Order: sequence, then structure tokens, then C-alpha cells
Amino acid sequence: MTTETHPGPAPAATAPLTTAPVQLTKTPGPAADTDPQTAATAGKDDADSGEAEAKPNPIAAFAAGTTRRTGEGARLIGQWLAHWASTADQSGDEIRRRLVAAQLEAYTERRTEVEDALGKEHKKIVRLEEEASDGGLTQAQRQQLVLGREAARRLEKTLKDMTKAKFSPVQPTERQIARARSFGRLRRGGALIGAAGGAAAGAVNAPPAGILALLAATGLAWWTAAHPPRLTHRPVPPELLLPELDPPAKSVTVEAQAEAPGEEPQPLFPGDTGKPFPIRDADDDPRLAAACILRALVDEGLAVGSVTDVTREKWGWKATAHLTKGKPSALVLRLPELDVALGVRTGGVMAQPQTAAAGSVVLRVLLADPFDPMPPHPVHAPRSNSILRPVNLGPSLDGTPTQVTLAGQNIMVIAVSGGGKSQIVRNLVDYITSCTDAIALDIDPTGRGFGPLRRLAAMRAYDEERIDEVLDWAIREAEIRTEQMGDDVDNWQITDASPAVFAIVDEHPQLTKEQKAKVIQLSRIGRKARVTVVLLSQDATSDVVGDAIADTFGIRIMLPSRKADVPLVVGSDTAISEGWMPHRLTPSPGDWDPADAGCFYIIAPGLRDPILRKATHLDAPTATLRTQERLAAGVVTLTPEPVEDGGAENLPPILLALREAFEKHGDPDFLLTDHVLEYLATTGSQWCQWDAKEPADRRREAVKEIARELKKAGIENLKTVRRTDLDKKNPPSGYRLADIEAAFPAVQD
Repeated sequence: MTTETHPGPAPAATAPLTTAPVQLTKTPGPAADTDPQTAATAGKDDADSGEAEAKPNPIAAFAAGTTRRTGEGARLIGQWLAHWASTADQSGDEIRRRLVAAQLEAYTERRTEVEDALGKEHKKIVRLEEEASDGGLTQAQRQQLVLGREAARRLEKTLKDMTKAKFSPVQPTERQIARARSFGRLRRGGALIGAAGGAAAGAVNAPPAGILALLAATGLAWWTAAHPPRLTHRPVPPELLLPELDPPAKSVTVEAQAEAPGEEPQPLFPGDTGKPFPIRDADDDPRLAAACILRALVDEGLAVGSVTDVTREKWGWKATAHLTKGKPSALVLRLPELDVALGVRTGGVMAQPQTAAAGSVVLRVLLADPFDPMPPHPVHAPRSNSILRPVNLGPSLDGTPTQVTLAGQNIMVIAVSGGGKSQIVRNLVDYITSCTDAIALDIDPTGRGFGPLRRLAAMRAYDEERIDEVLDWAIREAEIRTEQMGDDVDNWQITDASPAVFAIVDEHPQLTKEQKAKVIQLSRIGRKARVTVVLLSQDATSDVVGDAIADTFGIRIMLPSRKADVPLVVGSDTAISEGWMPHRLTPSPGDWDPADAGCFYIIAPGLRDPILRKATHLDAPTATLRTQERLAAGVVTLTPEPVEDGGAENLPPILLALREAFEKHGDPDFLLTDHVLEYLATTGSQWCQWDAKEPADRRREAVKEIARELKKAGIENLKTVRRTDLDKKNPPSGYRLADIEAAFPAVQD
């Protein structure tokens, strides 16, 4: 009987399957036939003996088990939601891959945009060419076709460069990954709160739906208890397993202190935590400086194998970082973060990728002004130079001079306000006007011009009409020289009799549309004729000063500039990642703080590396003194520009100039000598050599020079007259229009 009524010590779950029905049929019998007294006694005896157990109500047992199971499932669901909301399901590698994937998407979008733009330009060109073959094009359409071809060529070059340059992402740092994880927590937490609020609102507004949702949640909890979720990192999604998103190889060697993976870094000094530290703490110890730079680079997620060639310079530290993976552009883009990590000023870390070693980058860490003391501006004696010889614009960061030959070069100078553009202009004009075989044309719509050197200009143009005249003359001069060159001559031969011409155009954006077109035309046709443009502007993207014409300028100078201008001026979409950093220079806010005014990067024949340089300073008093010296010694002059009349080329230049002075003032019957001299000063610097004298002495010397020029031309009766009717005590002198016009027939005869 024991076998039937007492299951024994083993749990019911382990009992043989044949005994379960016997227990279920036999056990209720005695309980039903025995009175309560007997049952209680029997239960007590069973409990005492351990040979029998009381059986609970099956329904209550089922309800209790279901409740426990549902509660356990709810707890597991809560844990899973907390795990998901905290982004613990995402590994650090997955987040890093997502950040890099965003860079890859931007890179792909940029390439797609270039391809789409190129396709549109090709369609426009094909349409215009078809119209040209059908019935010809208007002037505007021809211009549109030329610009379209230039745009297509530029886009093709950009697309080619992008195809050559493989995707090279900037790997996110641990701080950036942690920040991305925090943003993910905020997004997921907001989503949970929103979902809970929506469910509560739905239950209040629609109770039946709320009851159904509660039943569904209960069922899910009951099911989850039997299928507990694994609270671990999920596998990286397949779309994030692209080769471009793979992590870079970590460096395992250190130049200053080699450490194997997993080893604790050895302290370099008391209190060293193994983290980056300000480079000033290195004092003059190259070993500490190397470790400091290396730690800062590695902390930014760069794969750096070693830092070598660490030398102490007067301005700071110079070192070479050797990458084990990736491109130098990744390091260059990290320069702002390296400024902070190394504890230097903004723009204090400079990078120069080495073309001879693709993985090497020369770093310069500035702790002091690299151009202090600054060498003095070179002395150029009057008529002592030739434009065919190079000029020194100033020292470079490494101490080497910036030697540039100006002959036959279009020059572009870009600088924001306070960047030092006027200093570059003054240095260029100072050298050009010291040459015996070069002249400078002063074109400035603001009227400032060359400042203290303006009297050395062969022509000056400060108003719209005069600017048009000077530009037209320069274009005609370039065309005439081009026609006169023989087939065996590639470039105009510069001599003292046929000097190089530099049309220096300041504040280019303020020119009219037609004048800008003339500047572009001159820059394209004048190089071989040695009639070139020096274009100065505060930006390189306004109107026509863009990458469509940037390649016509053989010399490009960038002082403190806008970031958007750098790729246009350099001519490369990757200019910044190559180390061209004029946008990180600080313009001067005023005379009290020069900042980085005058510091520049340059692209010129023989100068292609992104090295910081600084222009020497020529102050205004010294420039004024040099102007007086050169006027006294004689400066290079020009034959006045020809007029439209076919026979005017045989007329004396001085007579033409006098007539034009009257035209400039509205053809009055009488023109004061001072007004005549004001106009003559715009035609050539030889009429400015008496500006330092008293007004009366200046008039007397100028009138003598006019008389000598007229006498050379065979005109002896054209003299000044005094108008006593205007002032009896001090009658002013001047010329009569009738006398000027009467001299023309006499000369032609």
C-alpha cells in the first residue's frame, strides 16, 4: 500500500510515468471517505513521518504558478528595456562604425553631387553645341558655353581627385563614442517615455483597447519567463561590416617609451598619469616632448607608430609623426583638438604632410612668435633691380627666405580685413618700382591705392571712368605685344624700353561687372605679353573671383582668410587636409594687436609646400622717403595711351594729355595750371616728382617741364596765361582751350 499512497522521497517530476495515474486515482479516495477528525490525524501522522504530503488545490496552484511566471517575465522585460534604453546592447565598435558610416555617407553624397552636377553641365554643353550647329549662338550663349566648359573641366578634375583619393575617415575618439552613446540613451529614453504616455492615453480614451493591450502584455511576460533574453552586446549589423568601416590598427610601439599591449605606461615624471600633458611641461627635453606629442595623437584616435626627429626650435618644437594606417589628412583635421591637448594657442599646431613619405607628417608646435625678431624690410635703391630677378617677400617658419620671380606671373592675394593685404601690396610695389624694366598700374575703386607709394605708379585709376581707361590700355598693350611677337618667340622680351606691366587691382569685388570681365580677360591674354594682373580681394568666392580663374594665377598668396576660400585658391578640394591652414590665422583687430597680420601661405613656382611665412614690414614714413628718392632719380614711364582717332598716334603725347585734361573737367574755356597738373599726375609718375615742394614751386617746375615737352614737339606758342579778371592781386595761371585746339592743326601740318 505504501507504493500506491505514498510517492516516496523523490519529486513527482522524476517519478515513473506509470505511477502518476495511480496516485491521481488513489489519493482522493481516503480523503473523501474519512471524516475531518480522522483526516487531520492522518495528515499530522503523515507530516511527522515524512511519508505523506497534503496536495494543494490544482486551480490555486496553477494560478500561483502563472502569477509567479508572469511576474518573472515582467521583471525580465524591464531588465531588457533598461538594457536597450542604456544602449548597452550596442558595443563600442558598433557605435564607432556608425560614426564612421556617417562620414562615408557624406563622402558618397559629395561624390554623387559632383557626378550629378557634371552630368547637368554636359547636358547644357550638348544643348548649346546643337544650337550652335543649327543657327549660331548669341554673345550671351557663347559666354555661357565657355563658362559651362570651364565648370565641366573643374568638376571632372574634382571627380578625378575624389576617385584617386580613397575614403579616409577620421576615427572617433573614446570621448566622441561616449558622447554618441549618451545621445543614443536620450533618444531611446524619450522613445520609451513617449510610448508609455501613448499607451496610457489610449487606455484612458479606449478602455477595451487598453484591456486587450494589458492581456497582450501579460501574455508576453508569461512567454518571456520561459524565453529569457540575453543581456549582451548584439552582433554588429551586416550593413556596418563594410571594409571602409573597419577600425584602424592600434600602435604598439612608442618612440619615447615603448609599451606592449596591456602594459601600464611607465611614468615619465613624478605624478605622470599616462595621459596627454601640456608640452610646456617638457621644458627642453626631447624625450618628454616626443611622448607628449605621441600621447596627444594616440588619444585622438590616430594610428601613430612613432614620433621622431624631435628638435627644440626658438619658437617651440618640431617633430615628425609616422602613421601606421590612414592618411595624413586625418591628422591635419585633428589640429584644433591637438591645440587643446598640447596646451598651445589656437592655430599653434601646424602640420605639413611629406610627399616623399606618405605616412609622415612634420609637426610644428608653436610656443612663441616664430617671427620674432622679424628681419628688416630689404633696401631697394632707385633703379637698382630687374623684374627678372627674384624678390624676397619674407622669411618662412624654417628661416628660409621666400624667393619669388614676378615677371610674367598673374598674382592673387586673398586676405580678410586685418589680414595684412596692404603690407603685401606695399612690398610688391616697392620692388616693382625699384626695377628699371617694370611699371605698376594703380587701380583701386576705393581711392586708397598704393598709399605712400602711389606717386610711383605709371598710371592711377580711382574712379570708374579712369579704371575703364587704364584696363582698356592694358588689354590693348597686351594685344599689340602679342601681335608683334614672332613665331619663334614664346614670351615678350622684357627690357628697359619695353618693361613688364603689372595692373594691380585692389578691392576687386567693388569693380563693375564689365571691369571684372576686363580683369579676367587681361589675366588670360597678358601673361605671355608680360602684362599681368595683381588681384587683391577679401575673398575668393565673390562673383567671378572663383576656382574658374584661380588657375590663371601662377602666384597665389593667402593671408588670414576664410575657410571656404582655401580650396578655391589652392585649386584642390583637399587643400585643408594637405596642410594649407590660412583660415586658422588670426587677423589683426587693430593697431594694438597685430595678431597674425602679414603671415601668409604661398603657391608659386618652386614653392608648393604649406609652410607659414611672414611678409617684412615697410612702414609708411620709410615708404614716403623711398618715393621721394625714386622720383628724384627718375622712374620708368610710359607712352600715354592712344586715342581712338586714326591719326592721333602722330600727335605729341603732351598735347594729347593737355587736351584730355580739359575733357576731364568738362571742356572749360580756361583751366587752372593746378587742375592740369592733377590730371597729368594720373598719366605718369614723372609729373609727381615735385609734389614735395611748395605749391608755387611745384607749378613753376611743372610748367617748365610742359614747355620743354611742347618745344620738343615743335610747339612754342602754347603758354600759360594769367587771369587778372579772376584775381587782380594774385592772378592764377592756366591754359586756354582755344590755344590747345589751335595747336593741333599746326602740328598736323
